[in-house]
Amino acid sequence: MGVMMATFAPTRHIFALGAAFFVFFLVASASAQQAEDPSAQELVDQAIERNALGFESGRAQITLIVYDRAGERRERRLDVRSRRADERGATRVELTDPPEVRGQSFLFVEQAEGQDDVWMYVPAFNVTRRVEGRQKRGAFLGTHFTFADLESRDLREATYRRLPDETIGQTPVYVVEARPTDAASSDYSRVVTYLRKEDQIPMRTRFFGKDGELEKTLFSEKLNTTEGGRSYIEQMTLRSEQGGYTTIVINALDPNVELPESVFSREDLGR
Repeated sequence: MGVMMATFAPTRHIFALGAAFFVFFLVASASAQQAEDPSAQELVDQAIERNALGFESGRAQITLIVYDRAGERRERRLDVRSRRADERGATRVELTDPPEVRGQSFLFVEQAEGQDDVWMYVPAFNVTRRVEGRQKRGAFLGTHFTFADLESRDLREATYRRLPDETIGQTPVYVVEARPTDAASSDYSRVVTYLRKEDQIPMRTRFFGKDGELEKTLFSEKLNTTEGGRSYIEQMTLRSEQGGYTTIVINALDPNVELPESVFSREDLGR
């Protein structure tokens, strides 16, 4: 099969890790219809539509397990709430364990243009401050994700290319490459995602740095299904080529919870 290309500029997409990554990026329709030979744009369109499923809000209890290059292990537990309204998403992340970091919170608010707003509440000082500039290149909670990784803007505009199909284990996958149209403002030169053919769940995603070298790979390790029959990724691991890795485990997921808009305001952080 030849390589197919498409240019696509959605306000939400599958290839950025995204602030809504923790909830909406992980869910897919188990019964959606698939074109016989979809183009890159069709795959992206369908993945976006199926992952959102029309949800207005969602909540998840998540465990982050971090191993550094020396093999030292750290664990964090998070309460993650997401909401989408008027085509804009907002995600609030609050640490619940261990006790010494309990109450520390982050708010990611998607913007139609430019960088997303990121706020951090520090309970020890009872202060909320904006995360910006070089701070966004720093590690989020000591993981292998940066704050910039958790924004939705990085590949909001990209050129997508359908690569030859592959198989992961015994699972047939579509392979789609994304290259940001504004390379100067992106942390990555390209992102390659392997989508399970039956439902477009991302089984593997590879992130390549500006030098073209592989930097990180995100592996989907365990899948589960909600009571409504929706498949989601229950466990995934981001491995760094520099050593170490971060595992995300979804302990509980409620994709239908109703959350008020006030939860996603800067003023509400820490309450």
